[in-house]
Amino acid sequence: MKLTKLHDIVAHDEGVWSVSWIPGTQSLLSGSVDESVKRWDVTDQGITEVYKQEGHGLGVISVAAHGTGQFAASSALDSLIRVWDVNDQTTNISVIEMAPTETWAVAFGPQTDAIDLAVSGGTRNTVVLWRIGEGQTENVGELAAPTAAAESKAHKREQFVLSAAYSPDGRRLAAGCMDGTVAVWDLASAKLLGKCEGHHKPVRSLAFTSDSRMLLTACDDCHAHLYDVENCALIEAFSGHESWVLSVAVHPGGSAFATGGSDSRVKLWDINTRTCLQTLTSDHTDQVGVGRGQGRLAGGLGGGRERKEGAKELGRG
Repeated sequence: MKLTKLHDIVAHDEGVWSVSWIPGTQSLLSGSVDESVKRWDVTDQGITEVYKQEGHGLGVISVAAHGTGQFAASSALDSLIRVWDVNDQTTNISVIEMAPTETWAVAFGPQTDAIDLAVSGGTRNTVVLWRIGEGQTENVGELAAPTAAAESKAHKREQFVLSAAYSPDGRRLAAGCMDGTVAVWDLASAKLLGKCEGHHKPVRSLAFTSDSRMLLTACDDCHAHLYDVENCALIEAFSGHESWVLSVAVHPGGSAFATGGSDSRVKLWDINTRTCLQTLTSDHTDQVGVGRGQGRLAGGLGGGRERKEGAKELGRG
């Protein structure tokens, strides 16, 4: 398995913090510090800008696309979450306003017959759950991340939820925290199943494997971890990045995953052998984030550049 660089463009005026493929299409979304979200059509010939959505008052932290390929969501430093029709960026289906610092990453639930949205709650130290319907947006729950014991060193760190991810089967939700822990809940009962430990710095990105049995994490401690979800047990720690690991994306077949780091590198890993298959280096000196979809991998670079890698082994790409 190998990644091959297909396209490399200057996508935004400032850093790209998040990328997300739109299911069922050859399009992706990018969110930037320049306060905009862009949609791009991707072909073998190149990447074409479809539209630029403006409306956030500060940098866009996170973008996500719904499983139907019809809706998208963005979260920004202005504490607004916008949900819109991906084919008409002027139509906001919902705008959710939260208190400052109480919103960070967004993730859609896997069900295609509903619009469920999880928002990592920042300083709320929670994940806030929303259900978005025709003409209404309902807060359907809030999952509190566990706090460290008062006497521990971890308790002195800021309590902040940075990332959230649904399992593909819709049964679990995981959240990465500033103190290096990852909380896992059963969604049907809203019960905390456990806490994955082993990291010692902020966990910025999460991804379940396609069978929902394992969870991958990206952390500022320069490592990615693989956990057994049922027991919240560490299976493997992956080292190789020279700085923060900012993002992780999993191969749809579950055999490989990619990480992007602030060392300007994207690494491709084999889950079964626990080895690094390939390292791609950016010509920028800033961070790299990755997003997977349509058998291809997209990376957002801190310098505003966007890169797309492709490999036949990754699926349709």
